[in-house]
Amino acid sequence: MRSIDTIILGLIAVTILLPSRAICDVAPEPGYKRITMNLILETNSDLSDHRFFIKSGADVKEIFVSPGKQTHVSPLGGGAFYSTGTLVAVPTKNLADLGDAPGEGKLSGLQKAVYDGKVPGILELVNHSFSREVREAEAPGYQDPVYRIERDPQAGLKAVYVSGGAPVGKTFTAESAGRLFWQSAGAAIVAGIFLVFGITILGILYFRKKAKEL
Repeated sequence: MRSIDTIILGLIAVTILLPSRAICDVAPEPGYKRITMNLILETNSDLSDHRFFIKSGADVKEIFVSPGKQTHVSPLGGGAFYSTGTLVAVPTKNLADLGDAPGEGKLSGLQKAVYDGKVPGILELVNHSFSREVREAEAPGYQDPVYRIERDPQAGLKAVYVSGGAPVGKTFTAESAGRLFWQSAGAAIVAGIFLVFGITILGILYFRKKAKEL
């Protein structure tokens, strides 16, 4: 019986530690600092024929971009799950049949369609990292990146980099593939799969143990 108890304890540790590793923040390495960078959008064109949304974590938020003004886009939430976001543009006419009434979960039918990329004509314009780990000495020089949304003869719209991001004369400090994975939404999905699998195994072992004791 002791071997079964050991296995059960081991699986409990895995199901607790793995999801917490994926969902919670990972502390920066020595010499590095975590900074938050908003996304700044601007345009000189009338873009009323499109609506804009930011997708991050499990959320979607509409973003309003007006000629001659700057729009500041902040993280939709905290932690690694919301460390990145994707700006998308959708033709307004293609959203006419999708209402804002609540759908599955907390997203409306329109938001769910945008999140899943199931609206015809949807365009991904910018993939942005709201949270970055940079060298401490370089952190003060970082500024929020600015993109200008313009008309494009082929795609319809495009986002043109204007300024910001890395300090002047510097390039972005690359993060390791492992760290980027643990900060992604995919990590939370993988962690959830392991959690369900672990709980299932624990249940099977528990009931087998009880059956032998009877």
